[in-house]
Amino acid sequence: MTLNHLTSMLHANRESLDDCHSDPIAMTAAYDFDTAFDASERFNNRTQGNIYSRFTNPSVRLFENKVALLEGADDALAFSSGMSAYLALAICFLKNGDHILVADGIFGTTTSLFKNFLIKFGVEVSTFEVSEDLRISNHIKQNTKMIFVESPTNPILQIIDIAKVSKIAKEKNIIFIVDNTLLTPIFQKPLAFGATLSLHSAGKFFDGQGRCVGGVIAGEQSHIDQLRVYLRHTGTCLSPFNAWLLSSSIDTLESRMLTHQRITHKVYEWLSNHPYVNKIYSTFSSTHTNSEIVKKQQTGHTPIISFEINGDMNTAWKVIDNLKLITNCTNIGGSRSMVTHPSSTTHCKYSEEERMKVGISQNLIRLCIGLENEVDLINDLDQAINQAVKMQKHLLLTQVM
Repeated sequence: MTLNHLTSMLHANRESLDDCHSDPIAMTAAYDFDTAFDASERFNNRTQGNIYSRFTNPSVRLFENKVALLEGADDALAFSSGMSAYLALAICFLKNGDHILVADGIFGTTTSLFKNFLIKFGVEVSTFEVSEDLRISNHIKQNTKMIFVESPTNPILQIIDIAKVSKIAKEKNIIFIVDNTLLTPIFQKPLAFGATLSLHSAGKFFDGQGRCVGGVIAGEQSHIDQLRVYLRHTGTCLSPFNAWLLSSSIDTLESRMLTHQRITHKVYEWLSNHPYVNKIYSTFSSTHTNSEIVKKQQTGHTPIISFEINGDMNTAWKVIDNLKLITNCTNIGGSRSMVTHPSSTTHCKYSEEERMKVGISQNLIRLCIGLENEVDLINDLDQAINQAVKMQKHLLLTQVM
């Protein structure tokens, strides 16, 4: 019987759970072997089976299988965090003298990893503007081995044409990686558009409640096998408990993402008409620079909205401080809505010139819409914005006097 990919994911590995209806946690470091011969066969990769939880664990494997099914991938591999997944890609597929091409505006910590640490090992790192994705060939060098992008970017939500970049990367035999965290496989499948690998910071929307950190990479078997060798010898593994959390939560991912999307659309429409909002960034926007690409490669929209408040950094901070329901938190993907000021937090390591280049102004505010009632969220934003702008006007008037 042919099953829908979501149904397949929900029933993944059922045969290995004995008579447990809910997924159990394999809280163990090591495993018993029936015989010395059995141990030797497993260690020499001649038979399948668990060896040590640094690189094989039933709970982790269940989560990986579910991600692979959702992404339409041959396989997937989980890591202790999203950042450890990025590092694995660099160490596994790059060497001294290689060049990596990174899209502008990707997550601040990822940028720091590439620019501040990889160069110590002789890896050349350069960036390209997302708007130049169709001219990316101009940035490719003879030693370019990897292209790394987010689509949408965080927090400005710029879009990369995955299919077109994939075509160029394949022609040049370059590994093309898409961070799919903001959309999840529910709303975007990078591999279907030709990406080599799809990466997730798993503690975001996969978990949906902000309880853990984790990373996962999905793609072709040959690449995942190489990454698994790296994992075996470095120990950047996902814990069985976090794997259990993620595996349990991912079962409800589609329902949650659809609810996030519905509420986010309502908040976006309200913000779009607010007199004190100067600019708004959302893939819902019909005037988005790449709206046609959004329609082509996305089946839904991220719960992230970023907007510029009428004022300066102090005004943005006041909006955040005045919020009573929406939490000031630098995470995304949870059931409770969160707000942050990217310029002074997630992208604080950028220079002012670098921030402005990717659209991160001092008065930019990022929202990640949760699962609350949209009216409650709008009311909270309304009172916070009105108070902040009123205080800013009063301050300016006082200075003039």
